Amino acid sequence: MARQKNWVRRHEILRNTFMLLKKRGMENVSLQMIADKSGISKSLLQSYYPHKNLLITAIVTNFMTAILKSLNSAEFKDLNEYSKMKIFIYLILEQGIQDKGVERVVKSILSDNESLDRWSQILDDWLKKEGVKHDLGNDRQVQIGLSFIVTGGGSLYIKRNELNLDADQISDIMVKTFMSTFLAMDESKINQVLNEAKSVLQEYELTTLPQTINKMFDE
Repeated sequence: MARQKNWVRRHEILRNTFMLLKKRGMENVSLQMIADKSGISKSLLQSYYPHKNLLITAIVTNFMTAILKSLNSAEFKDLNEYSKMKIFIYLILEQGIQDKGVERVVKSILSDNESLDRWSQILDDWLKKEGVKHDLGNDRQVQIGLSFIVTGGGSLYIKRNELNLDADQISDIMVKTFMSTFLAMDESKINQVLNEAKSVLQEYELTTLPQTINKMFDE
């Protein structure tokens, strides 16, 4: 019973943190603000999450896991894993473009090195789960590749207006760089992957994703 209560409290804290990040961005949210919104003391909050970065990392994990779960839907389940990677990255970035609140969360993620590392790790774990990690070559090479595209893609996202880039173009660049530079795949294979993803995304109802994101702390 105590464990369940602890889990419910953690989800409540994360939900309130997510709401504050959507409204204000990471730089304008303090632990005291999170504690006040959660109706607890700062010291109790810190017994769960001693530092704000731990909260951000937990938000990253839940946010991206919620989007990854959407890749199990009927529209995506039979796709090539690299097409799914393209769609996963696109959905994260596109949500930030469409929703100013989510954009503040995405920018908070992209401005925090631990969160970027967590994003890379989530992708790495997902590739293992998909059963393709062992086919990709050297493990270190894959980890470096994922870290590179997440950091580089994040920079492109932040500068997207200046560079006149959208979520589709940025996700293309990230996946193409990973497949060509770090996995040495040929251009025809890469184009097939990207075209497959684009074709499916044209039929996907993006309005269903915000509901998934808003409910990610309800379980």
